[in-house]
Amino acid sequence: MTLQVRDLRQHFGGVQALRGLSFEINAGECVALIGPNGAGKSTAFACIAGQQRAARGEVWWAGARLDLLSPAQRLARGVARTFQVAQTFEALSVLENVQLLLQAPQGLSAWRRLDRAPQDRARVLLQRVGLLALADADVLSLPYGAKKLLELALALAGLPPAPAQRLLLLDEPAAGLSGAERSDLMGLVKSLAHEQAGAGMAVLYSEHNMDAVFGVADRVLVLIDGQLVAQGTAGEIAQNETVRSRYLGRAGADGSRIKSGMTTGGSGMTSSGSGMTSSGSGMTASGSGAAEGGIGVSAVTPAPMLSVQNLKVWYGAAQALFDVSLQVGAGELLVLQGLNGAGKTTLLHAIMGLAARVTGAISYQDQSITTWPAHQRAQAGIGLVAEDRRLFVDLSVRENLRLAARGDVPATEEWVLGLFPALKTMLHRPAAQMSGGEQQMLAIARTLMTQPRLLLLDEPCEGIAPVLVENIVAALLLLKAQGTALLVAEQNNILAQRADRVITLVAGQLRI
Repeated sequence: MTLQVRDLRQHFGGVQALRGLSFEINAGECVALIGPNGAGKSTAFACIAGQQRAARGEVWWAGARLDLLSPAQRLARGVARTFQVAQTFEALSVLENVQLLLQAPQGLSAWRRLDRAPQDRARVLLQRVGLLALADADVLSLPYGAKKLLELALALAGLPPAPAQRLLLLDEPAAGLSGAERSDLMGLVKSLAHEQAGAGMAVLYSEHNMDAVFGVADRVLVLIDGQLVAQGTAGEIAQNETVRSRYLGRAGADGSRIKSGMTTGGSGMTSSGSGMTSSGSGMTASGSGAAEGGIGVSAVTPAPMLSVQNLKVWYGAAQALFDVSLQVGAGELLVLQGLNGAGKTTLLHAIMGLAARVTGAISYQDQSITTWPAHQRAQAGIGLVAEDRRLFVDLSVRENLRLAARGDVPATEEWVLGLFPALKTMLHRPAAQMSGGEQQMLAIARTLMTQPRLLLLDEPCEGIAPVLVENIVAALLLLKAQGTALLVAEQNNILAQRADRVITLVAGQLRI
């Protein structure tokens, strides 16, 4: 075996993150590690790559014990890792990023020699991940999908050359990517393991997008509550009752769909049925447009709560949005789709008053707010759940909620916790000790403490376990039924299927 993880244990205070994790991976294998948010996947990666030292257990790689070595020593032995959020050098060009990693063994003096550094190997790596055409581009200007590809190139650049055995640890490599981008990236990831099997390449990755798991991974490992509860082929995992009930949720109810891992158009995971019953609410919610009669195409709705007309946005000299016009009515769910870099986040920020250079008109409840600052829009009842969540990570769940509260705080808090009952059990837990899915629920809940009438959400389902996605969707549908207007930028089709309308941004322009 190339990688052997033996009885790995890790804890944070009284929280047991890993409980005796053991598994093995061979050279030439592409293996997925899946499980709910908070299951311990990122902790396992950190213990293998060396960012954390496990409380107990051993990690063996290519016949040598790794768990006593530093991250740099592990990298020198062929173990490289990427992270959930792309880690790149944004002040440098794409080519300079890779050159810097290739020169890392020479020390920090490499910063002063990038302009004279050989480019051949760096360009080969960029061609391998499909970024050669962007070699001279500033990383800061790249769309998120390209940054994820660059991070993969950086991981490859840090590995020793063949014939050394090499291990790639990829933490949610496809998070935040569109269906087409996910398909391209995961095809590349699989080819890295299979094409270089003779050179000892193995890949272990975590992912919540099931189309990036089933049909891609040779084997699937399932981690729940820090313990390995199942492993096997995609078909075997799809039929495992524990995995279906604890992780896959409704999206795993259809075994044939999970086995293929693909939806119509290849753009993400879907859920069977045309509607969803919100737990405990006594309400069955389904989109009146897209979910039942196909995706709506109109960007106009009667009696709009929000109206955007001919919106243009610039970042310096670069124009990001071109004459975007749309409306959202009370009790309407409008889903905004598009590739990374299309302008979805820019549009939400412009509506919230966070974009620096804007022309056009924005009206809210029949009142022009085009010149209002962000805090005035928030006070008027517009809430934004940002993609990066922006929580106060050193504060507890309750402290985060109450910092944003308006009006009758206990009553509002009770209502919000009713939407997200899982937060009730962690009111005193610091946000830093929550999983990604738990943090996302807290980010939405905190914004709801302001009692918004218009809610803007930026990728609320990104990097979230399928069963938690269903909880978030159910909460949003309940808000919609209560009259809240919802504008959501989201790639996950489970939300688009329940939307009243779905619109698409392409290169900063609205496509109907």
